[in-house]
Amino acid sequence: MQKTVVDGVAMWSVWQQDRGLYFNAYFVEAPDGNLLIDPLALDDADAAEIEQRGGVAWIAVTNRDHERETAAAAVRFGAKIAAGAADVPSLGVTADRELLDGETICGARVLALEGLKSPGEFALHLRDRGAVVVGDALWGVPAGALSMMDDRKLQDPVAAALSLRALRKMRPRHVLTGDGAPVFERGFEALNACLDARDAHVNVVNLDSLTRHDDRIYPSPFGSRAEEIGFMLGATKLGYWLGVLPPGSAFCPLHWHTREEELFVVWEGHPTLRGPRGDVRLRRGDVVAFPTGPRGAHKLLNETGEPCSVLMISNADPGDVCFYPDSDKLLVDSTGLIVRSSPDLDYFHGETGEE
Repeated sequence: MQKTVVDGVAMWSVWQQDRGLYFNAYFVEAPDGNLLIDPLALDDADAAEIEQRGGVAWIAVTNRDHERETAAAAVRFGAKIAAGAADVPSLGVTADRELLDGETICGARVLALEGLKSPGEFALHLRDRGAVVVGDALWGVPAGALSMMDDRKLQDPVAAALSLRALRKMRPRHVLTGDGAPVFERGFEALNACLDARDAHVNVVNLDSLTRHDDRIYPSPFGSRAEEIGFMLGATKLGYWLGVLPPGSAFCPLHWHTREEELFVVWEGHPTLRGPRGDVRLRRGDVVAFPTGPRGAHKLLNETGEPCSVLMISNADPGDVCFYPDSDKLLVDSTGLIVRSSPDLDYFHGETGEE
């Protein structure tokens, strides 16, 4: 097997002379059990290495045409088999689990896809590793780029292109393909180029059709969620989100930004806005600007018995720093570092042996 730049992910490949590309299989190490994805035949050395890394708990078959050497691998490692629910009846092996959209397997989130060659096609999102793994949904052809298979092999080419926006929504750094060359470091850009070249309105979505792919659990009262829109539509300079607040919840602590200016449009309900000017109850159609700096500090709460939703727009600036006045901390966006914002230290603090 070959180690990849994706932490804990290795791959092995077989050259297909008639197609002029490689078939790839992946081994993913995970704390709750290791995962094989679309396994190809393994030699004894690679199988031994997998055993040394803890063996295999599950084998994921991303589509009915990528069953490959699943049966042999399941026997060799004593692993269970999982496949998309719609593909299970077409497999030559017995699946121990039918995977549905939004479920997780060995820490990877299932992204069910539509309109492709196989009705049960899915991708896997390795969120903490910045990667998505696809079977036949995308090919790494030509090397360094991504493409979809011939439209004549797809159930619905337009639906397929629109469905693949679920991958772009994750803004992956790496796209690990079952066929062709994986795209490392430039996965999001390659996805944009592939989908934007399709004859489909991939830049249009209705807010009612958004689906959630976020398994993070937030402490009370921050029980709200944000549906990402901008990445899914291919935006690169503006961020779009739909914030959904159940009754009694809050969306983010009180905060302000140094470089990102925000705009909120109330879509549903009557959320309460908390900021430097006090509290105000908003209603559908209200438009609120949050400039950079302390005067743009804000927090949204739902103090009503009905859900609220707010469309949120901002410029995307990796140099942004976000301040949280109530907890005296700041977030450096480019690194994810969160530290106390006070006391304000001298430039040479701690450098001369004196505190």
